[in-house]
Amino acid sequence: MRRFNATPQRQTTNAEPFKGPSASIQPSGQPLPRNQPLPGHRAGGWNHHPKKIKKDYEKVLRDLNRDRLLLDQFLQTDLPQFTQWLNGQFGTLLTELRELNQKLAADEALIFLVENEVIFGGGSYARAYQRVMALRDNPEPPPPPPGGEEGPRRAFGGRPKGGNFQDEDELFEELLNELRDQFGPEENPRAPRAGRSGESAAPPPHATQRLKELYRAVVRRLHPDTQQEMTAQKTEWWHQAQTAYEAGDAEQLEVILTLCEIDESGSTAHTSASLLHRITVRLKNSLREIRRQLTDRRRDPAWNFSNRTDRETLADQMRHDLMAALKPMRRQSRQFQETIARWKAAAERLKPLRQRKQPPANAAFLF
Repeated sequence: MRRFNATPQRQTTNAEPFKGPSASIQPSGQPLPRNQPLPGHRAGGWNHHPKKIKKDYEKVLRDLNRDRLLLDQFLQTDLPQFTQWLNGQFGTLLTELRELNQKLAADEALIFLVENEVIFGGGSYARAYQRVMALRDNPEPPPPPPGGEEGPRRAFGGRPKGGNFQDEDELFEELLNELRDQFGPEENPRAPRAGRSGESAAPPPHATQRLKELYRAVVRRLHPDTQQEMTAQKTEWWHQAQTAYEAGDAEQLEVILTLCEIDESGSTAHTSASLLHRITVRLKNSLREIRRQLTDRRRDPAWNFSNRTDRETLADQMRHDLMAALKPMRRQSRQFQETIARWKAAAERLKPLRQRKQPPANAAFLF
């Protein structure tokens, strides 16, 4: 019986050398049906297989949920327990550290003022200390505001006292126009900020109909007033939706809407491969950010505190670290106190400063 080769061979000519079987031939030897795309090929380029996309999505979702649980464990359990334990073990040292830090800041500010007075006002440190303390005990009154009979101008952000609100609004608009001219049209100080719970974002200036429809669909699913339980995941989606709507990012709104539908149905059967691929890319970005936070948190002594059994060793280490931080601060505080005490003792031997005469209240009418 004669055997036939099922794989059709192309005829070779002198003009076209033989290149092997055609790419349109299946491994079985049968040609592909007409108008059927090649495996893994779509219009516009090559793409991953839908099963591969779904597998990547499920893996990224598992990793994201696992890392979020680790971060929530640290923020909600480990960190509060560590803070309570730390205050119970080292409350006295922590109080001294906090008060000493405040004292150092005050003494350093006083020394800075005295040294500036020596540089710009001249004289000795004792005389400069005397002038600084006199000015601190008897501060000079602020200069009268310009405007005469119009009265003092209000502070920025305050309400006018008996003034005209319309004039204040015009003044504020004029200030905003100056800021826009200075920083460019991109900066708008009065633009509303997204992300606050319960508030919808303002529409962008050129919002398309598709963008508005996507945002309405997201609001119906994620608005805090319509949720029985606002989970952390839904809160994150809600904040992302506000930012995407203000930026006019319809693709991000579509991704968020699809994630809500997947969360409600528990299946990706009705999600296209291209959209699922975009969702996977967004989830990978979120996963990288969470892993960066976890890398920083793992360096914190509170990491995995609820499961630690060597708390005595941790207490010894924390005591050593606190004492190492207090030692230079105590030395610095003693140096500041000695310097200030030396200036004060020298200033007490000087003649008191003359009191400056205050101008009369009606000095403007004397001229």
